[in-house]
Amino acid sequence: MARCPSCGAHRDEGDDYCPVCGETLTEVQLSEATEEPWYERPGTMLVLVLFFWPAALYGVHKTGQWTHPSNRWILGGCLLMAIVWVVLL
Repeated sequence: MARCPSCGAHRDEGDDYCPVCGETLTEVQLSEATEEPWYERPGTMLVLVLFFWPAALYGVHKTGQWTHPSNRWILGGCLLMAIVWVVLL
């Protein structure tokens, strides 16, 4: 268990503030995830195109950049997978 550098009180490792004195800790751990959203990760979009292409289309819609070159590849892959699914079913 760590201690507050200001008052010396015990605190948890993930605390942003000291629970006793309210001092902001020097190594603040962010409470929220700060990574990019799922629809901007290339690996996630590739998996979605291959296995669940409607979700990949939704991801392209969320970015709002339909004509971006990387999104053209996603749209083409979704079209190809839709054709494959129609042929297989």
